[in-house]
Amino acid sequence: MKIFARILLVAVVAAVVLGALLFVWAMQREIDVSTPEARAQQMSAMTLGCKVRLPEVLKRSKLNALPQAAQMDQICTCAVNKILDTYAVAGKIKPSDVTEEQTDAAEFACIKELTAQ
Repeated sequence: MKIFARILLVAVVAAVVLGALLFVWAMQREIDVSTPEARAQQMSAMTLGCKVRLPEVLKRSKLNALPQAAQMDQICTCAVNKILDTYAVAGKIKPSDVTEEQTDAAEFACIKELTAQ
């Protein structure tokens, strides 16, 4: 039983270390968004990330009324377009090039745009 526990512990530690290495590699690689298909795929992934973080961003924006689900989709799509247009130099972007503050600024700008209409 001790041997099994030790093997299981080593496997868990190895999985955590490999996961961390994979995360660091993914944050440093360049993502090609020069083609419409690649841009659409990257937009889909970034929109999902935006939707996960949006409730927190909305709390900090101090809106009187929370936007509807369709407006949240528009906010995220707008923010992702702003980020890709601004930071995807020559059709390539690195996730580590865009800070959380820059992402929040794009989201706040889109919230202001879409809620003012």
